[in-house]
Amino acid sequence: MFQQQRHVQPAIANELGAGPSSIDESTVPEALQDVVLRHQVSYEVWQEWSRCGGRARQIGYCVSICGVNDRVDCVRGHHVPGCPHCGLTYDEIRKIAEWITLKEQPDCRFQIEPFDRAWHIAPTQRGLRNEIIVNIQILRSHNVDGPVSESQERCLNEVRVELNKLGVREGAWQTAR
Repeated sequence: MFQQQRHVQPAIANELGAGPSSIDESTVPEALQDVVLRHQVSYEVWQEWSRCGGRARQIGYCVSICGVNDRVDCVRGHHVPGCPHCGLTYDEIRKIAEWITLKEQPDCRFQIEPFDRAWHIAPTQRGLRNEIIVNIQILRSHNVDGPVSESQERCLNEVRVELNKLGVREGAWQTAR
């Protein structure tokens, strides 16, 4: 995890057009805010469950960052999940997930799920739009099947704060208030 963190921040900067030495607190979030606007990004929080031991128990959280493909040919009814444009959209939304999970958290770990090569039909409050989703699991570092810890609650709150700073709203897409 430590190695991943050392390499993720410069990689995000490079992919967003900034050199590794020019990374700062204003450059990357500005580029990510552009991604938020372009893909109309919102998020939802779900509980992560385990059935270890035969009983269902909440073991963490899953933050689903949802956005739409901004390509005109995809917006007008292009219905081919996993197309190259959807892959690029996933990559851009994933940069948001990587940025907000850079900070080292005690007793807590983040796991970003890979692209599932599908679009998901959003609920009514998000207009039944075809979405690309990046899921971030917030789990315990040790005793993975243990109940949710205060550290996980703190991590979830910090993720919400960071998403809010980028203009990402919980529930449905909306422009900044």
